Amino acid sequence: GSGNLSFASAGGTNTPAFEVKSNNTVNVANTTHTQITFDTEVYDTDNAFASNVFTVPSGKAGKYFLYAQAGRQAWDSDRFLIQLLKTPSGGSDSELSVSESAINVNKYHTTSTLCVADLSVGDAIKVSVYHDSGSTRGLSVGERCVFKGFKLL
Repeated sequence: GSGNLSFASAGGTNTPAFEVKSNNTVNVANTTHTQITFDTEVYDTDNAFASNVFTVPSGKAGKYFLYAQAGRQAWDSDRFLIQLLKTPSGGSDSELSVSESAINVNKYHTTSTLCVADLSVGDAIKVSVYHDSGSTRGLSVGERCVFKGFKLL
């Protein structure tokens, strides 16, 4: 080969692409689905991430790789789950992906979920967490609480 193979010559630029993280503790009430607040954009190629939601821009429908993770800041949990949720324009939330863990040791556990999803223009993607540990608990910050994705095709 020529040695000059790039993503563009392989079939696309993989944009939009975004990565966000939470640099401030998000408190999650017991037995409550809570949307994660992501206050720091690492990158956002199409300015499509706002108010804790990635929204598929005009002309950018297709298959997307999506990933989210949340860490527990020194707490155990009987049940902890993280969800990637899609809200179509004018529709209601539906799960794209969910991961669950139950770890009864007071440590800094991280749970992640990922998927490849067919998304339409205007679809809004957000991350939600849930636990039943008995009281309000705080999530970890920085690289332990992230949401990212990019267009595959």
